[in-house]
Amino acid sequence: MGRLFWKLLLGFWLALISASVIVGVAVNHERDRARAEATQALLAANPELFNDGVISPDERRQWRQMRRELRLQAGLKPPQPPGRQPYWLGLIGLLASLAFSAVIAWYLAKPIRHLRHALHQIAHGDLDTRVAAEMDGRRDELADLGVAFDQMATQLQQQIQAQKRLLHDVSHELRSPLARLQMAIGIAQQSPEALQASLRRIGTESERLDTLIGELLTLSRLENPAAVLHRQSTDLSELVASIVDDARYELGTTGTRITFAGPSALTIMLDETLIGRAIENIIRNAVKFGADGSMISVYLSENADAIQLSVRDGGPGLAEADLSRIFEPFYRGESTDKSRQRSGYGLGLAIAQHAVKAHGGSLTADNIKPHGLSVMLTLPKS
Repeated sequence: MGRLFWKLLLGFWLALISASVIVGVAVNHERDRARAEATQALLAANPELFNDGVISPDERRQWRQMRRELRLQAGLKPPQPPGRQPYWLGLIGLLASLAFSAVIAWYLAKPIRHLRHALHQIAHGDLDTRVAAEMDGRRDELADLGVAFDQMATQLQQQIQAQKRLLHDVSHELRSPLARLQMAIGIAQQSPEALQASLRRIGTESERLDTLIGELLTLSRLENPAAVLHRQSTDLSELVASIVDDARYELGTTGTRITFAGPSALTIMLDETLIGRAIENIIRNAVKFGADGSMISVYLSENADAIQLSVRDGGPGLAEADLSRIFEPFYRGESTDKSRQRSGYGLGLAIAQHAVKAHGGSLTADNIKPHGLSVMLTLPKS
């Protein structure tokens, strides 16, 4: 038994004993009051017993007899001789109060012991530990605490798994360009005539590494809860229009068209750099995975509480199982069109989601009929 059990036991036991003493004092006080009233009634009815101030043996016996009769009339039991007092009843009451206190203390301390053990297990790396099932069907605050503990353990487990997966993915993504750099350096050393081609390859891989590291730093900054946003008054319509114009220029003669519809001006306080990058990543994702010759539609709207940006492409869409995971770092889901090859690092939408969440907004994705993907960005006005 832990120290909490003994503290609860002692507390409940002392409380019961104190309550018993208070009740006993009150009962004795009431009994003494009844005796005093009976004596007063006896004196009022027989004042001649004490006229001379001397009580004879016969008068004392007569007085006691009358007092017994008055006590019986008042419903009071005659006092017991000292040798016949039921002291054993007090001992039984003391033991009963001790047993009752022990049961209550054990009932309250048991779930806390489970929580302490679970915390010890998690501290030693056992993230599968859960306690709600060990609460024995309780429906009180301690059971709620067990449910909250399980939720915390689940979130902690998911975050640690995500960190491990991110570390693995970063290692994998860095290995490929580094391997190509080493190969280009080796070719340049062995074949001086291929020096220019090797230098171009080294430059290309260096740029890829710089892009990857830059995106990782941005993602790390956004995942920090203490990240500082540089909010300023921004015309969101103008910002989206400029990003759409850049995407239209990059599309060139591919046959894919992109349109933008929205209010002529829509001003909101936000971090223009972060939200601009988020919108750019969403639109670039639509351009990258949209079908050739399809239409990409960008809609900007507002209501009383929020501003919404919808980006719809005409691509093959995503498998349903991938919709909830496309915002995870390095995750590249399977297209419903198996012939399309996924490219990139898989960080663009993850950065976009963290940037939007940092502004108190949300980012969701859904397949549209008959084909295509719709990404909805929502920002609160406040």
